[in-house]
Amino acid sequence: MHTACRRALPREARGVQRRASPMAIAVVVLLAQSFFGGLPIDGISCDRTEGAVEHIHVSLQLYDRGRAVKVPAEIGMPQGADCLYWIHTHTADGFIHIEAPVKRSFDLGEFFDIWGPNLSVTQAASVVAPSGKRLSIWVDGKPWHGSNPRKIVFHDHQTIVIQNGPPFATPSHPDWSKF
Repeated sequence: MHTACRRALPREARGVQRRASPMAIAVVVLLAQSFFGGLPIDGISCDRTEGAVEHIHVSLQLYDRGRAVKVPAEIGMPQGADCLYWIHTHTADGFIHIEAPVKRSFDLGEFFDIWGPNLSVTQAASVVAPSGKRLSIWVDGKPWHGSNPRKIVFHDHQTIVIQNGPPFATPSHPDWSKF
């Protein structure tokens, strides 16, 4: 084949395979979620109504150098889709609602998968630990020393605090009276 013709062909047509970058895959998934609305994530459906079999509330508090980072309202409520995921937020107060039609365990990793940003021992959304350090994670007032915060299983009236510091903030005490 003539060299000029070969350059005009796409790489795939010349036998060179390309892999999609993780960022490209994430963009495609987010566009699909927006366009098609409510595709299952981690086996969690987006239904027209809240489920009534499992009903749990968790408080997630994020802090970056002593300053609160909001957990957005309406996570798990895709725009344009008439549905909500079993794990979602209503308001920007950090309260996560688990309202599912099935009895099973749910975890912090599933919430972040529905929300979208990264979660690891060094990053939780926009809260990022300095190089070589870990985020400070507390569950119900006790230090959490695990290797993967995605595996933190939700329990009713649980408080999860994730911080990058110093300085460290004094976490708020959730008002569970409304749940």
